[in-house]
Amino acid sequence: MRPAGPRAAAAAALVHQEQGGYSNLVLDAELGRSGLQGRDRAFASAIFYTTLERQATLDYILSRFLPKGLAKLDPPVRAILRSGLAQARYMQVPVPAAVNESVKLVRAFGKSSAAGLANAVLRKACAYDLDTAVFADEVERLMVLGSAGRDVAAFLRQYYPEEALAILSSPADGGKTALRVNPLHTTPAALADALSKAGVEAKPGLVPRSLLADFAGSPADTEWFQRGDFHVEGQASQLAALCLGAKPGETVIDLCAAPGGKTLALAQEMQDKGRLISCDRTPQRVGLIQTAARRMGLGCIETAVNDAAVPNPAFPAADRVLADVPCSGLGILGKKPDIRYKTLDEARRRELLDTQRAILDCAVGYLKPGGRLVYSTCTIHPEENQDQIRAFLARRPDFRVVEPEPALPAGMEQGPCGLLSVPGRTGMDGFFICVMQRAE
Repeated sequence: MRPAGPRAAAAAALVHQEQGGYSNLVLDAELGRSGLQGRDRAFASAIFYTTLERQATLDYILSRFLPKGLAKLDPPVRAILRSGLAQARYMQVPVPAAVNESVKLVRAFGKSSAAGLANAVLRKACAYDLDTAVFADEVERLMVLGSAGRDVAAFLRQYYPEEALAILSSPADGGKTALRVNPLHTTPAALADALSKAGVEAKPGLVPRSLLADFAGSPADTEWFQRGDFHVEGQASQLAALCLGAKPGETVIDLCAAPGGKTLALAQEMQDKGRLISCDRTPQRVGLIQTAARRMGLGCIETAVNDAAVPNPAFPAADRVLADVPCSGLGILGKKPDIRYKTLDEARRRELLDTQRAILDCAVGYLKPGGRLVYSTCTIHPEENQDQIRAFLARRPDFRVVEPEPALPAGMEQGPCGLLSVPGRTGMDGFFICVMQRAE
């Protein structure tokens, strides 16, 4: 019989995560097997993501009290130690409860011989004063205090030396769930009032028609989500869609659209009038866009399975094109903790740059004279952002960078190559947005 309860589900998901895969998919699969609902499901999710996000810090502390290191432990024991320490240090779970529940879980996973070790190590680890730690260099300090792998810490040390720790420590959208309100159904004020009456605190976000909400469970379980009053989307991502300036009746192409958040925002800005072609490379991901469009009741969205890096002669001439390109994801460390530990492989980086360049060059082929192009990423790497735009403008002198129409949040300024949101400066994810106009 498998161990039951939210702590067991989180530990099992952490074991599977070590074997590889996307963290959200790993967790969803384990929660499905567990049968947990409501607050138990939310608690398991919180343990899982807190442990992943803080893993480098947790491992550093635990290793102080494990002479043979974490690697020598059985995977379930390693996961339970990490998650138990995460609960005590970062989730306001009392130390006795975190320790005792972890020891019970070690036994429930059939590792009774490690119960004494788990008890002793966790009690010491929970009391460890991280301020006494001595680090070999600034990169190791960032790895431990900011919970990151060496490659990510070294990147931040190189490009953002004064802000590196703030970037690693800033929660996505202030730790709230960012909502994009559907103006065809309701208003931000009306939705916030309805959520408040249901016990969900919601306040206006930094981006027009956005809300920041504090859900106890999943937003997808609410009646407002199910009837299409909002969709969940980071504020910076919403801003990228708004910067396109899509108008009713226009022809718009969203080249890298799945899972569809920006497409939904664009259709709403178009008042569901016109033609919006929403694309992605695989049928499965295109299916996510179709499902979202149906839920929101939007009829102007057409979907297409399409490789954005390859010209498609079947596409119509467009008034506006959004190219939210594949990237390294270094701006969303607070939202996808597994990115914190990724290896920044040089060959992969070059491949990404080539793909981004190809998508940009395809995008302009669809754009009418005088049309608008938005290039965006969820990274803060200059080579994928400003350098990519400089190279594009050098080979396409018929384009110029223009200022976006929406008012910009504090801490975000228009530069010669676009807009950069850096976590810790803006209260949003890390994001790059460049708005360009084609000559008539």
